[in-house]
Amino acid sequence: MTFARQVKQELARFGESHDCCNSWELTAFLLLKGFLSIREGKQTLIVQTDYSYIARRLFTLFKAVGIKSPAVVLQQKPKLGVNRYLVQLAGADQVEALLLYLCLKESGQANHLARDAQTTPQKHCCRRAFLRGAFLAAGSISVSRRSGYHLEINCSYEEDAAALRDCLGFFSLKPFLRRRRGRSSIYFKDAEAIADFLRIVGASSSLLALENIRVVNSMRNQVNRLVNCDTANVQKIVDSAQQQLRQIEIIENHIGLNNLPHSLRQAAQLRCRFPEASLKELGLMLKPPVGKSGMNHRFRQLEQIAAECLKREDNFQKPAE
Repeated sequence: MTFARQVKQELARFGESHDCCNSWELTAFLLLKGFLSIREGKQTLIVQTDYSYIARRLFTLFKAVGIKSPAVVLQQKPKLGVNRYLVQLAGADQVEALLLYLCLKESGQANHLARDAQTTPQKHCCRRAFLRGAFLAAGSISVSRRSGYHLEINCSYEEDAAALRDCLGFFSLKPFLRRRRGRSSIYFKDAEAIADFLRIVGASSSLLALENIRVVNSMRNQVNRLVNCDTANVQKIVDSAQQQLRQIEIIENHIGLNNLPHSLRQAAQLRCRFPEASLKELGLMLKPPVGKSGMNHRFRQLEQIAAECLKREDNFQKPAE
């Protein structure tokens, strides 16, 4: 089961006792997924969904606002075998009464849903219900290690997107707005904002699941950073040791290690015996022990001696003018 379906199943089981909240949740459904159909002179209000649990939620909301005879029709695509559920309310008088009650139609207006950007819930609980209905109707959410976190609600009209942004603003959430091919959508890419949204709409179990995913991803990222850091440090030690071994070889071939001061000869001999050791580890092998900075100073002196040896060799081989 995808995380989006998990969230929607939880929201579809949400218990709501206030009539005002039921009305606003149903309003969000009708704005984002509802349409009016007139066939053979009969007017029908239809809401379409692909999931049975959302269809049951819609049926419950219709009953909660006083509709006595909503119908659920199951359709099946013949080729793909995909179920589609249509929650219908038939009869012009019944449809008009509902839309007038939800402030989605004015008496005597044309057959379409009225959209007023200023018509948004005013009560705190109703705003939660409105957002919950919007997500159930047209929301999606994805959580992935590759693509990250993404929550989106698709809207057919800019007025709907404006109403949702207005509601979210009361909870100090500022979603991004996207317009594509004449359609609008609001979305979040921040995990913290998505967690706040789930808390607002009442998806507490999904919120806990999201927090678990965030913790696991955070630990994985931290482990990866530590591993990458350790790998980089090991590579740095190996590269530095190889360079030091080349410098020691140059000194041995030109003047011999026995001609070096005791401290430098010790450092060179330890590096030859332990090419994989770090400067700190080499310093601990000495008696008395020497710190990392002390070993680094010795190898810098060896580097200067090797450079002088190469310079003398170049001057010796340079032909006289």
